[in-house]
Amino acid sequence: MRGIGIDIVEVDRMAKKCQKPAFVKMIFTAEEEAYCSAQGNAPQCFAARFAAKEAYMKAVGLGWANDAQFHEIEVIRLESGQPKLSLHGNTKLHFEKEGYSNILLTLSHTSQTAVAVVIVV
Repeated sequence: MRGIGIDIVEVDRMAKKCQKPAFVKMIFTAEEEAYCSAQGNAPQCFAARFAAKEAYMKAVGLGWANDAQFHEIEVIRLESGQPKLSLHGNTKLHFEKEGYSNILLTLSHTSQTAVAVVIVV
C-alpha cells in the first residue's frame, strides 16, 4: 500500500452545488453526469463520486494547488456493479510516473452523507 484517502460529503450540500451546470461540468465526466442523473438518488450518487475523487487526491497527495482536475478522475462501474476509478489526462500521467499499480475504491451513502475510501498500491 502506498497511500490511503477517505472523504465524506454531505448530500444536501452536493445537491445544491449540482444545481449549477458549470460545477457539474468542472467536476464530473459526461458519463458520470448521465449515470447519476438517471438514478433515483442523484444527489447521493454525485456526492459519492465527489467523495471518491477527493479520497483519491488525498491518497496520492494531489490537490487543487497541484492543478488536479476532478473531471480526470472518473468513477465507473464494473459489470459486477463494483465501483472503480478510471484516470485520464495529467492525472493518469501522474499515476504512471509515480509507479502506482492499482486503485482500490469503496463507496457508501445514506440519504444524508456519502463516503469513499481509496487505497493506492
